[in-house]
Amino acid sequence: MTSPPPRPAGSFWLDNRTALLAGALAVALAGLVRFVIPYEREISSLWMLLVKLTPQLAACVAVAWLDVAWARWLRLHLVALPAIFLAFLCYFVPKTFMTALDMVDGTAAFEDLYLHVVVFVPFMIVGLVLSYRLGGGSREGVLRIGAAMTVLQMSGLEDLVAVLMNSRLDGVPEVWAWAHHMTVRLGHVATRTEAYVFIAVHLVLAVLVLVVPGRAVTALGRRMRRRAPSA
Repeated sequence: MTSPPPRPAGSFWLDNRTALLAGALAVALAGLVRFVIPYEREISSLWMLLVKLTPQLAACVAVAWLDVAWARWLRLHLVALPAIFLAFLCYFVPKTFMTALDMVDGTAAFEDLYLHVVVFVPFMIVGLVLSYRLGGGSREGVLRIGAAMTVLQMSGLEDLVAVLMNSRLDGVPEVWAWAHHMTVRLGHVATRTEAYVFIAVHLVLAVLVLVVPGRAVTALGRRMRRRAPSA
């Protein structure tokens, strides 16, 4: 193993304190979402939706502030990435198969499979941004990619594709009563047209998150702060 980065003793914990604190917070929030608040498909309010997003957002912050030099010295990529793959291979894949088989046998509801996927998607997002960071990706890049994928996750695009792939439906429904993540943000059940607009807005927002230069965002923030006293 090569020598560690030339930094004072104990600097690993100092350099990664934000990553460690955010990671611990992500684990605590994941436990809260999974075992404390109601674990169900329906989203009762906008605040509940935001709470359910907090674990993956905290995890993305933890990854963004991970010190890459120390991570490489610890060979973290040789441990974390195979571990993530094994979690997919040995939990999410067989769990998906077993839940689908239970549905066929009539012993499980669709909600069980839905809740399983709800856990799968954030795990995938965090795994992807971690791979990017350990490969030398920038902090800004991690935050951009994590934010963009979260926006896409909440866009309703998956709902649209699922509807289009469902041969039992005669076209796209006029009312999207099942899309609770849309309902809590719109304040009412989305119509088909509203759903299309909702998805399009999120797609545009995701692209903007990825391509708008950081300096433009910084300049906009400074301009807004200058105007605040006069407002």
